[in-house]
Amino acid sequence: MKRKNRKRTSLLPPAPQADRKKPSQAALDALVEVATIAACIDGELASGEARALATQILATPGFEHLDNDELGRMVESIALKVAAEGIPARVRAIAKAIGPDPETREEAFALATLFVLFDDEVVDEEQELLEMLQKELHISDERAAHISSMLAEKS
Repeated sequence: MKRKNRKRTSLLPPAPQADRKKPSQAALDALVEVATIAACIDGELASGEARALATQILATPGFEHLDNDELGRMVESIALKVAAEGIPARVRAIAKAIGPDPETREEAFALATLFVLFDDEVVDEEQELLEMLQKELHISDERAAHISSMLAEKS
């Protein structure tokens, strides 16, 4: 199946300004992983959620070249890591890969929140994921509430 050449939009920050360092490939990989985990944690993908996840991944710098098979392998690889290591271990690995940049940490939390809110229902596993991410990414309660309320308004 051929993909149309249309502009994809991403939640990722625009190109870094002169004073902001570009996120590493490991940080970008972690952003893709956090979106994938958040989309799948409730055990099902809501109508349109798989497409939104694919669009988000393909809009992430470094991943726009993926075809459907490569995208499927990437998501499968993330699922296998989660199955082998568990979500808490993957969340710690995500936080470590993202590093200290507060903008990238908030982007990861926003991505997770976006996919948790996608189906307009937050189940216990999704809430626990957001709480783990907030803790591991060192996001204050105030910032987490701000990010969540902004995304809830958009959904």
